[in-house]
Amino acid sequence: MHQYIHKYFSLNRNVALAGIGSFNAEIQSAKLDFINKTLQAPVTVIRYNENGCVDKEFYKFLSKETGLNESDVVTNFDHFTNELKEQLETNCILELKGIGTLTKDSSCYSFVASSTVQSFFPEVVAERVIRQNAEHIVKVGEYHKTSTQMHRELQHRRVKKDNWLISALILGVIGIVAIALYYLLN
Repeated sequence: MHQYIHKYFSLNRNVALAGIGSFNAEIQSAKLDFINKTLQAPVTVIRYNENGCVDKEFYKFLSKETGLNESDVVTNFDHFTNELKEQLETNCILELKGIGTLTKDSSCYSFVASSTVQSFFPEVVAERVIRQNAEHIVKVGEYHKTSTQMHRELQHRRVKKDNWLISALILGVIGIVAIALYYLLN
């Protein structure tokens, strides 16, 4: 029966055991740890809730898997869950393969999810990659231009500034020569 519970849980991401509780799988999104330059994979977290009733779909699933009719499945599954409750009462621990371990304290149950899935997805190094001369789109005002177009425009502006400076120097030299000639000839 454990294999059917695990299969149903894997397919539907939840399963409820009458008198014990329900187990739900939730996916937490990937996390970027900017300080340590790592990227953590999305994690599946299994949550336990003491209040859970078995749904009709689970009985239909068991009926299809075992080949028994639904009334026999309900009887067999209730007997199985009663055995699990007795095991939990006597041993104070119940292991559900692929889901986790349920332990009984003096007043309530506590659940520790199995971490077999997370061990397959370790953290990944995520360092910034800077590519020289890689072309990308840049928004300039209302226009979209490529990075190479912007480099060309900026180079062209620098050349214009250099030409202005050269022109100013030539005019300055001509002015100084004209003033010098004026005073030398008078």
